Amino acid sequence: MLNQAEAYNQAREPGQDEGTAARQIDELVKRVHASMVGLRDQWVRYRSQSGVESRWRKSKILYDGSQAKAELAFVESLKTGPARRLPPQQRSRLVVNIVRPKVEQAVARTCEILLPTDGKNWGIRATPVPEDISRMISDMRPTVIPGTNTPTGLTAHQEASAYLAAVEEAREGMEKAIDDDLQEGAYNAEQRKVIEDGYRLGTGVLFGPMPSAQYSSRWSYQPGFGMRKMQSKKIVPRSYRYDPWDVWFDPACGNDHQRGQGVWLLKRATRKELRDLAEAPGFSAERISRILQTKPTRVTVVEGRVTRTGCAEDTYELWTYYGAIEPDQMTLCSWGTNGDPLTDVDYGVIVMCQDQIIGAMPYWLDEKVLPCDVWCYRKSDESPYGHSLPEDLEHQQAAVIAAWRQVMDNGRNASGGQVVIGDGIEPTDGSMTITPNKAWRAKEGIDVTKAFAVFNFNSHLQELLAIADAAMKFADQEVSMPQLLSGDQGKAPPETLGGMVMLFSNATAVLRYRAKMYDDNITSPHIGRYFDWHMQYNPDESIKGDMEIIAIGSTALLERDIANQGALNMINVTSNPRFEKYIDPKKELKVTLKAMRQKPEDIMFTDEEIAANEEAAKNSPPPQDPQAMRAQAVVQAKQMELDDRDKQRQFDAQRAAEEAALKREALAYNREREQGEYEIAMTDMSLTRDTTILKLDQTERLAAEANAAKERMQALDIDNDRQLFNAEAALRTSTGAGI
Repeated sequence: MLNQAEAYNQAREPGQDEGTAARQIDELVKRVHASMVGLRDQWVRYRSQSGVESRWRKSKILYDGSQAKAELAFVESLKTGPARRLPPQQRSRLVVNIVRPKVEQAVARTCEILLPTDGKNWGIRATPVPEDISRMISDMRPTVIPGTNTPTGLTAHQEASAYLAAVEEAREGMEKAIDDDLQEGAYNAEQRKVIEDGYRLGTGVLFGPMPSAQYSSRWSYQPGFGMRKMQSKKIVPRSYRYDPWDVWFDPACGNDHQRGQGVWLLKRATRKELRDLAEAPGFSAERISRILQTKPTRVTVVEGRVTRTGCAEDTYELWTYYGAIEPDQMTLCSWGTNGDPLTDVDYGVIVMCQDQIIGAMPYWLDEKVLPCDVWCYRKSDESPYGHSLPEDLEHQQAAVIAAWRQVMDNGRNASGGQVVIGDGIEPTDGSMTITPNKAWRAKEGIDVTKAFAVFNFNSHLQELLAIADAAMKFADQEVSMPQLLSGDQGKAPPETLGGMVMLFSNATAVLRYRAKMYDDNITSPHIGRYFDWHMQYNPDESIKGDMEIIAIGSTALLERDIANQGALNMINVTSNPRFEKYIDPKKELKVTLKAMRQKPEDIMFTDEEIAANEEAAKNSPPPQDPQAMRAQAVVQAKQMELDDRDKQRQFDAQRAAEEAALKREALAYNREREQGEYEIAMTDMSLTRDTTILKLDQTERLAAEANAAKERMQALDIDNDRQLFNAEAALRTSTGAGI
């Protein structure tokens, strides 16, 4: 951690005033800061100018594919100048992305090889047995305690067996301790990210084991306070994948990052995270407080110069250095230094923010190696940053895009002919667009049969598609990933399982080679550092010993398929009576179930259940005579047959009774329905008769009234005529003349 008080005491000479000592400390701090800042800027500038970041940008463009043409043209224009611009909308702009499927396919297959779901891709084995222990095996002579010659009561073979058993127990304990750390830290998830980075960018970086705080809480009763939540913290090893963009290695390391002085790691922290760091051991709260009063800046490279630019985001760049620290850089740290550049160099961690050192702490492992591992899809000769799969597919991707755009353009041109219209022909609607049922007007004297001509272009789709197919085949050959890996078995796949396994093995040979490189560059050194962590910090001494890490991921897939096939065919050998005394049926069943992708513990009885079943079998009555059992079985079969017949007869009788009841119910229903229909008909007839009678009565009454009215009218007419006659007679009598 930062120990400025100790450095102050070391820098202050006897009789020197405090002001002079303080100025010396300030000068020392400035020199250390300038040294680390200069080291970082040098590494950042070197990588920016080395072409690595340009390759990464190109790989990302090829992987995304959506803007491949425009962005690649822009990247190339930075080197060769702007390309000639074609008139817009004259050619197809479609993009067929063959890079992303290849990358995802390679990532999936490599993860399947390296990260089996039913096991680990690594193991631990004890180092070879010492020669003196080897000589004791099969030696039945009694042993004595050296120096006292007191008999131990054991033979040499028993002592050797006890030693080997202790070694095996320690190996299993160490393997379980490491596996628990990896499982809790989601190690496989981090590995998948590293593998994806390796294929997509060419470089995958995995840091670990890194000291990480693990918090756990539980509720407990506290006298006088009731239930209280208690929290505990412990330091555990964890592995983390970091983006290659945020990792800088020593330019002098060549293509092996472990040869370099150290590694710079960039993280981005919010103000809250910076305040939390102020409380962590090894960090300076005073400097963090000063940094929080400033605006965040970014370290960028512009035209070969490292500059600081402001940013709108309220996040700070944390630059962490892991690696060797020179004596002049260790003065402000808690480690002692004699100033010898040959021997007085130690590994440590330095954290910078805003070009100021805010934290320093010693390295956590005794072995002085960088806490990170690098896997490359294809290694580079001059840099730890490798080449990516999209780089290998760049030319074939361009060929496929060009061929497919030619297909689109040719299909557009050949889909319809070019129409030539002679003079004197005009459309009635004023538009020259060809549409169905269109009317045209021809001038007088124009031969309309020769007014139109259509010229068709030849279609070359087959030739152009052949170019695209050839580019796809070349792409398969260049990256050694045939379509078999995506499920395409070709026109004539092998008919036997063994032939299919052999074909698949040949198709994945290159992938398994890259997986083996992953084992060599990631698995073995990474798990080895976990082993060192537990040897150094684990309090359980029983798991410690002389062991070595073995990586098994690269060969697991093929060997697992072959082993599973052999396990399924093993029954042909184990069923031979000659081998029964040499084979454990329970172990054989476990192997067979695992080959069938089944968990034996989900199906098989446990040892306790087997013992209980055997005990129950012992307490059960003795078995009967086989002949008596067969006779009893025959009698039981006959009895069952008779019972079945009785049940059939009962069923038939019950069904007949139910059918008769149904018939009776149907007859009763029909009678009720007919009676109802009869009553309805009679009611209807009665209503009809009554209605008719009422109509007749009404008609007669109306006729009588009409006759009476007619008679009254006639009587009135007669009476009127009589009165007129009498009046005329009276007038004639009185006057002598009529009307």
